[in-house]
Amino acid sequence: MPEKAIVVKNLSKRYGDVTVLNNVSFDVNKGEFFVVVGPSPSGKSVLLKCIMGIEQPDSGSIYVDGGDVGGIPPSKRNISLVFQDLALFPHMRVFDNIAFGLRMLKHPKDQVEKEVDEVMRLVALEGLGDRYPRQLSGGQQQRVALARSLVLEPSVLLFDEPLGNLDLKLREKMIDEFKLLHQKIGFTALYVTHDQEQAMMLADRIMVMNMGVIEQIGGTKEVYVNPKSLFIARFMGDLNDLQGIITTISNEIAIAKTEVGDFEAPLKEGLLQGMTVAYTIRPERVLVGDNVRDCENRIKAKLISQIYKGSEMEYVAQLSNGVKFKALTQGRNIINLRSYMGKEVFIGWNSNDVLIFSSRGEFHKGL
Repeated sequence: MPEKAIVVKNLSKRYGDVTVLNNVSFDVNKGEFFVVVGPSPSGKSVLLKCIMGIEQPDSGSIYVDGGDVGGIPPSKRNISLVFQDLALFPHMRVFDNIAFGLRMLKHPKDQVEKEVDEVMRLVALEGLGDRYPRQLSGGQQQRVALARSLVLEPSVLLFDEPLGNLDLKLREKMIDEFKLLHQKIGFTALYVTHDQEQAMMLADRIMVMNMGVIEQIGGTKEVYVNPKSLFIARFMGDLNDLQGIITTISNEIAIAKTEVGDFEAPLKEGLLQGMTVAYTIRPERVLVGDNVRDCENRIKAKLISQIYKGSEMEYVAQLSNGVKFKALTQGRNIINLRSYMGKEVFIGWNSNDVLIFSSRGEFHKGL
């Protein structure tokens, strides 16, 4: 069994009549990059503050390295927090920003210099110790904030939307740097974000939250491919969505009757004849034009747009009921259908790629 860095048990927090955390329980393994993702408000930032000790929960327990930290002040929890706004001291040089925590703990001067120099090399800040934050790029400032936390050698590094203020290119660069540093050092990270792409790119495991409760915990592929609810499926990526009723069940196949046709889905436990369902397919599982000939589910639709994105082509088609259906194709499956704009084309998908959710939100999927 992996050693646990954080264990949260039955944590609840209320502000007046509003419950922002509702009996939340989970754990983070040592050396794991654990990402908490969810829309606002989902309770993820309040959860982070409770773990840090900035907020006190109304009930439940938090353990760090096996010890209950209830009632222990933030400075004694051996946890470091990287803020969204970085919170660098503008009047201090880079070296002094990084050394601040060590000096507050009254580490000897020679030890401070050695440890700060070491962490600056680790995050590629060599030679920048005499600069002020305003003299650095956004990415360098981000590395200073990370170094300031790493130098304290905390049990857990908490990240509160740390890339929220960066542009797209810099955000992608910092995600790569976080991943490389994590592989090199093996620190334990609990990372909070509302950005699904960041979560998918960074996480060893993802915890999806919504309205103060945990919707699902799992590996990135598991949460994306096997979402437990329609909310998770929609939140974690684009989704084509048809409403239907299960009319036939036979030979491990369920038939869903929708406004635009009858379509197959794999039979899974809990699917019943007469059940109202959301019949959904990810755009990257949908094919267009001649590519659909081997698909088990096919339908005609009016092509209304195609956008070439370099490595992929995005098509949008309109079904007979007015619903827009999106397809994403890559590599050899990319075809130019511009001459068909405004005309009917075939779109199709395979049954095993269908995600079906009952009206109660239960999930059934074929692999």
